[in-house]
Amino acid sequence: MPESEMLKMPVYLLEFQTQIKVPPQVVYDHLSDPHNFVGLQPLLTHVEAVQFGELNGVRSVSYTTVEAFRRMNIVLYRNRIRVQSFFTRPPYQINVVVHSFPNITLNVEYTFAPLGDGVLVKEEMQIQAHALLAKFVISEATKAQTALLENLKHRLEGAPTKIS
Repeated sequence: MPESEMLKMPVYLLEFQTQIKVPPQVVYDHLSDPHNFVGLQPLLTHVEAVQFGELNGVRSVSYTTVEAFRRMNIVLYRNRIRVQSFFTRPPYQINVVVHSFPNITLNVEYTFAPLGDGVLVKEEMQIQAHALLAKFVISEATKAQTALLENLKHRLEGAPTKIS
């Protein structure tokens, strides 16, 4: 799709947050390793082709993940996703750009703010997708990110992880 058409696609905004009783550095370090996303997000089955780099003095990591969309425990579709994370303000911010079929782009900003004896993890997501796909993409993103934050909290606080 030409860039001019992509720019016309609507942008949808989602925000999520949770408080975790660990220091910001612990959450930042955990989300800096792409392999740690497996088990946090229910759709992700694995991470591959991890490449660390640096761009204009900002550390980054590029990788591919695979989402498995299931109905009644039967995999209907495997979606390969290209991801690039930028470690913009260690240990307080990570920016992630996700490209998924068909022409779906997610720009995610994770911020980690000290709060009491832990950290407030905020996630702001901009989704750019064709209007016909918007309802499905927003629904799946909401389920995936809600589960990610809940599972992250359980994992880092030592409680059993719940995959939704």
